[in-house]
Amino acid sequence: MSQLSVFTADERALIVSLPYRVGVHISYVEDEDGEEDDTLEMKALEVCIREVAKVHGASEIIQDVSKEILASRDQWDGWSQGVFNMAPDCEKAAAIVERVLSEGEAKAYKLMVMSVAQSVAQAYGEFGMGAEDAPGFFGKLMKKFTTAPVGSQDHPENVSAAEDSAIAVIAKALDI
Repeated sequence: MSQLSVFTADERALIVSLPYRVGVHISYVEDEDGEEDDTLEMKALEVCIREVAKVHGASEIIQDVSKEILASRDQWDGWSQGVFNMAPDCEKAAAIVERVLSEGEAKAYKLMVMSVAQSVAQAYGEFGMGAEDAPGFFGKLMKKFTTAPVGSQDHPENVSAAEDSAIAVIAKALDI
């Protein structure tokens, strides 16, 4: 049975869409290269969602959310709307998963959201969009960020101040 079955329809919609929407939010923080760049960023975000399930493979909630995000491709355009203030949705999702899931699964979900945000910031900052062709690229980034949080000495220099600020807001909202 899916971990998602314990949520109401509205809770499930929020929990499933949030990692994708956070990734879109981070990609829009410094949107300077136009529509072609946006298209490439969305392809890279899809790879990132696939990879997050591998990095956090032991977590059932992450497996379920990742599968559902990828199966909901027809909703991505809608999910991409209204992503400029993600803090309220992050706070709401954090409260829901903390109330419904085990402590470990709730933490895994919140780390998944952060991994997507941090990986998107890293990928779009320096490496260009050839990265979407290398699925292991995002896995390596996510592993690095789980041990190198924002503000640490090992935090990548190519993540802009605006991206760092957006990630910090998300982390605070998720209570990480």
